[in-house]
Amino acid sequence: MNEQTNNTNAAFMEVTSKKMELVDKKVIAIEEKIKNIPDYTRLMVNLKTKVDELHDAFSSSFSINKLDELTKRLDESIYFLKLPPQNKVVHQHHVPKIIWIATGLFIVLALVCAGWYNTYNKLDASIANDSKYRYLKLDTANKKLQLYMFMLDSCYAANINFRSKVISSEEQNLKNLALLQKAYELKSQAKNLEKMVDRK
Repeated sequence: MNEQTNNTNAAFMEVTSKKMELVDKKVIAIEEKIKNIPDYTRLMVNLKTKVDELHDAFSSSFSINKLDELTKRLDESIYFLKLPPQNKVVHQHHVPKIIWIATGLFIVLALVCAGWYNTYNKLDASIANDSKYRYLKLDTANKKLQLYMFMLDSCYAANINFRSKVISSEEQNLKNLALLQKAYELKSQAKNLEKMVDRK
């Protein structure tokens, strides 16, 4: 039994000695790594002094009034943040470009059709007037009218401003007619006034 105990002790000692050797090797490796770490103590001291300077500068520039104002604004912001959000739905209607293009083309088509219609009406009126004029020329029973029409044809061919003279004559006749109508109305009013004076 003593021998067994000795064997166990020897085995235990052997395992512990191996583990101690491993621990010693790890400690030596850690010590070598620690030796390789650069010394930052001077930089740490510089950093501490800079932080202290920054703290002093910040505390001197940051006044109590500003701190009170900041606190007040924060309180207002917190109040507004506590309010329930209001959801507003804004509808923005967007008309696609194809609809604008189609509308523009429709308007252009309508204008072209209106132009064609007006041209057709003018052409129709011109054809009607030409037919009437030709019919009057064919009427051989009325020689004076035919001579007068031939004379008008000659005047139109000879005078470039014939149309503008005819239009100005028409306008003058319309003005004269308006003046005559006004004169007739004034005469009738004057007669009415004379009748009223005679009755008194």
